[in-house]
Amino acid sequence: MSAFNKQELLNIANLSALKLEDSEMIQFEQQIKAILAYVDQLQTVPLSDNISRVRNVNIFRDDVAVKIDTTAILAQAPEVDENYFTVPKILDEK
Repeated sequence: MSAFNKQELLNIANLSALKLEDSEMIQFEQQIKAILAYVDQLQTVPLSDNISRVRNVNIFRDDVAVKIDTTAILAQAPEVDENYFTVPKILDEK
């Protein structure tokens, strides 16, 4: 584990535009050290050789366009223009 110290915490706080008080600095330093220790622990986990055989597989079906009669749904719309719903304009053009 790389040594994390108060100066590095001050650098992070400065980059983040945070003003930390002494009590917060102690708390954050302990929390960050705990996180780094956990990451170090994760790096020691052995990986099996099966990991290289995992492939991304598309589990979704292919989209297929289906032609349907739209008259029933368009009949329920307040306004229609040809085969499209007409909706109020919400954006201004510049």
